Amino acid sequence: MGASVTKVGTRWRITYDFGGTTAEGKRNRSHEYVKTEKEAIRKKREFIENQKIGIECFPNQMTVADLLEKWLEEKVSIECEKTTKYGYSNIIHKHLMNSRIGKIKVQSLKKIDIHNYYRELQDKGLSKNTIRKHYAVLKQALDFGQSLEILYRNVAAEVKPPEPDDHQVGKTYKPEQVSRLLELVKVTKLDVAVHLAVGLGLRREEVMGLKWEHVDWQNRLLHIIEVRTAAGANEGKSIIKAPKTRKSRRTLYLFDAVYEALLRNKAWQDEQKELLGDLFQDSGYVVVRYDGKPYRVNSMSDHFLDFLKKHNLPHIRFHDLRHTCASLMHYGGVGIKEISGILGHSNLSTTSEIYTHLLDETFVDQLSVMDRYFPK
Repeated sequence: MGASVTKVGTRWRITYDFGGTTAEGKRNRSHEYVKTEKEAIRKKREFIENQKIGIECFPNQMTVADLLEKWLEEKVSIECEKTTKYGYSNIIHKHLMNSRIGKIKVQSLKKIDIHNYYRELQDKGLSKNTIRKHYAVLKQALDFGQSLEILYRNVAAEVKPPEPDDHQVGKTYKPEQVSRLLELVKVTKLDVAVHLAVGLGLRREEVMGLKWEHVDWQNRLLHIIEVRTAAGANEGKSIIKAPKTRKSRRTLYLFDAVYEALLRNKAWQDEQKELLGDLFQDSGYVVVRYDGKPYRVNSMSDHFLDFLKKHNLPHIRFHDLRHTCASLMHYGGVGIKEISGILGHSNLSTTSEIYTHLLDETFVDQLSVMDRYFPK
């Protein structure tokens, strides 16, 4: 057992010897190639030291796919929320397990294998941000394997993932378009949801998770203390949980238009209770169907897009109402710090990264200062 370093052409080869022979009668060993002698010697020493403490003393037949499944069931299922598990599971079962990388023995995984996997995802048309999610899954699973002493190094940690794409904000409505939208949604099932999104900048999961008990009528305040989401479009049940970050848990003032939209919705629900009697299910949610049952979380986006098409309004996503709220506040003179607090971002840099180009695309105020230095 042990390791040796040999120069082969312009590269250096590390031979890892696990001791004994394979079922075919060959010596139990594998090879890795690196660019420098220094790196080769480092890996040789690392392998030998790990062998001394019992890590990777013999080849393990576990594949990358096997490790991913083990990580998903023994760590993610226990420590993560259902929505997180769904996202990881989707990446593992739809991509990693069906790729060549999934069939590789986990102890034989090399940096080139991970690099090739990224290329494979790029060829499929996946964005850089999506590929970074695959990287996070693979790295965490290999970290898990390392903690169990299934492998002695995490090669994913040595491969740089793609740089993230710049934050892209979708389309936003101009003030006159917002006015027309709000007028059209009155007395429709979208009335209160649209007012909450474009008026207070609430996320869809915050709108769908809002309950009447979160509304302080006397002080005209709205408390965002829980959200309702779903683990994928095909999940039949919604998941109730606390907001993702501490800053997302916030209290917002109900200005007249939003306050009145809530009043209209409350009056409509009271009428439905009286009309349907025992058939009305008092779920306690603000946004509900005619019978009091809450909508599927994902259905709100579908209803909104259908509404825009029906009334020949410009196509935007429901989430873009939140972006519209940010742009309206900015043009109304609200500072970036206050916008960040209202939207519930975890920190100011998040707001700046997402909205800088949206809030001031041409830098009119800043560049106008330069005018004083140029001759007339």
